[in-house]
Amino acid sequence: MKLLHFIKDEKFPDSAYEFFEAEAPGESTYILPNKHDSIKYLRKIKPVRVSKYAFANNFFIRSLSAYDAIIFHSLDEFSLEVIARLDRKIPIAWIGMGYDYYDIISKNSTDSLLMPETAKYHKPSKRHQGLLHILKKHLRKFIYSKSSYKKNVIKKIDLFSPVLHREFLMVKEMVGEPFPEYVRWNYGKIADLVDGRLGTREVVGSNILVGNSASPNNNHIDMFLRLKAVGVPKNSKVVVPLSYGNSDYKKEVIKRGRDCFGEQFLPITEFMEFDKYIDLLASCSNVVMGHLRQQAAGNLFIAIFLGARVFLNAENPLYDELKEMNLDVSDVNSMCKYTLANQLPIEIADRNREIVKVEKSRKNFERYTRNVIKELMKIKKEKLV
Repeated sequence: MKLLHFIKDEKFPDSAYEFFEAEAPGESTYILPNKHDSIKYLRKIKPVRVSKYAFANNFFIRSLSAYDAIIFHSLDEFSLEVIARLDRKIPIAWIGMGYDYYDIISKNSTDSLLMPETAKYHKPSKRHQGLLHILKKHLRKFIYSKSSYKKNVIKKIDLFSPVLHREFLMVKEMVGEPFPEYVRWNYGKIADLVDGRLGTREVVGSNILVGNSASPNNNHIDMFLRLKAVGVPKNSKVVVPLSYGNSDYKKEVIKRGRDCFGEQFLPITEFMEFDKYIDLLASCSNVVMGHLRQQAAGNLFIAIFLGARVFLNAENPLYDELKEMNLDVSDVNSMCKYTLANQLPIEIADRNREIVKVEKSRKNFERYTRNVIKELMKIKKEKLV
C-alpha cells in the first residue's frame, strides 16, 4: 500500500517512520510543506519538500491520487487546505497532536487553559497589534480560505487517532456526524527505553522538572509559586525545558524562575537528542505539569517509567487516563502533602514501571501501526466499490 505522510519538522515523525517502515518497508513517502528552512529535528526521514502554498496547485493535488492513502501528522492550515481539495476516494487518516484539536474542544482555547498567575503575565505580543497585523490576518484568511471551515473539512477524514480516546469523544461531540472512525495510534518514541534498548535507566537525581515547553499552557508561573511555597530542597534544581514554543513567554518564564529559585533554576533552552533528554529526566525525582489539557504525555510516561513522582492537574484529561491505567500519579494541589526531597517509594515506582512496560512496548506500537494500515486498506477497498 503506497502511503503518503504530511509531516512537520518536529521530533515526533521519526518515530512514525520507524514503525511504518517496520510494518510496510519502502511504502511510505513523507512530504514537508516547507522548501527553504533548514531541518532542525528530523533525523531518519528525508522528506520531499514542497511549497507551503502547494495546496493551491491543481497539478500537486491531482498527483496525490497516486497514493493509496494519506496520513496527516497534525491538522494545520496546510493540511486542511489539502484535505478540502482531495478526491474523496482517497482514504485519509489524521494523527492528532492535541494542539490541533483543542481549538474545537475549547472555544477560547488560550485563555481557558491558563491558570490565574500565568494569565497575568501572558500578554499579547506587540507584533500582534496594529494595522500591519490586521492586514496579514485578513490575507492569511484569504490564502487559507477553506481551513476556516475546519469542522466541515474534518468530516472528509476517515480515521482519527488523538492522543487519548476520551479526546476523540470530545471532538466528535463538537463536530457532529459524519465523523472519522477511531483508530488507536501514538508515536512510539518511548519504546526503545521501555524495551531496554537504551540500557537500564531510572531516577538517579533529586531535581524537579516543571513543564515541557515554552507554551503558556504549561502554567509555569502558577507551578513556580506552588513549588516555592512547598520548598525546593537545597540539593535540587528546578529544571524547565523551554527549547521550543513562544519566545516572549520563554523570557518571562526565565525571569520569574530566577526570581523564585535563584541559582537553583535551570532553564533548558536548546533542543536535546533523545538519549540526553532521558538523562535529564532521570535527574528529576519529581515532575510537575500544570497543563489543564492533555500535553506532554510522552514526557510523563518516560518520567513514570524512570520512577519519578508525577504531579499533574486533575482537570487535565490525562490525569484520569493515567489513573484508569492504575498508575500512581498525584494532583498538583496535593504537592504540599509531600516532602520533595524524598523519592517515590520503590514498590510504587516498580509497579508504575511494569504498567508502562506493558502499555508502551514496541510490540504494541507495531500492532497499532499494523492496524492503521489494515483499516486504510479496508477503506480503500470500500471506496473503490
